[in-house]
Amino acid sequence: MRVLQKFYEKVGLISDWSGKGVSILVPALILSVVIEVFARYALNSPTIWSYTVSYMMGTVIIALGMCYVYYHHANVRVDIFYARLSRKWQLVIDTSLTAFLFFPLVFMLTKVWAQDTWHSYLCGDVPTQGIWYPPLWPFKALITIGFALLLLQGFAMFLKDIASLSKGGEEPW
Repeated sequence: MRVLQKFYEKVGLISDWSGKGVSILVPALILSVVIEVFARYALNSPTIWSYTVSYMMGTVIIALGMCYVYYHHANVRVDIFYARLSRKWQLVIDTSLTAFLFFPLVFMLTKVWAQDTWHSYLCGDVPTQGIWYPPLWPFKALITIGFALLLLQGFAMFLKDIASLSKGGEEPW
């Protein structure tokens, strides 16, 4: 049980690091949009880079922040029935849905993004929405890492929930 606790804590540290690290991009994203709005409306000279940078930063913030949100149970949940259940039944629902929905979905998304990243690297893929053409593979690699971290955090949470379920719904450590 001690090994499981250490694993859970280490994965939690990685998730914390990912979420807090990517949070520094939020002011940069805001600044990018402010610069674009000012340049477009005040100077009548829109930037060529702002749109691409904005969607890339926004997507990376979401992708690398998913494991942080999952670790801290900060995701949106409709608790009409779930909150009225005992902790043991909540764990049964959590582990069942994690095993049958979360793992297959997040594994496939990680796999597809990894393949797409590799394809983008080999082909020299660039965005076509603007007139600034940075390579797309580093951006796609960060999304792949985000899904991989979410999968790792999900695995750690699943193991903790199984351990908690084996103790009748009590905290395992």
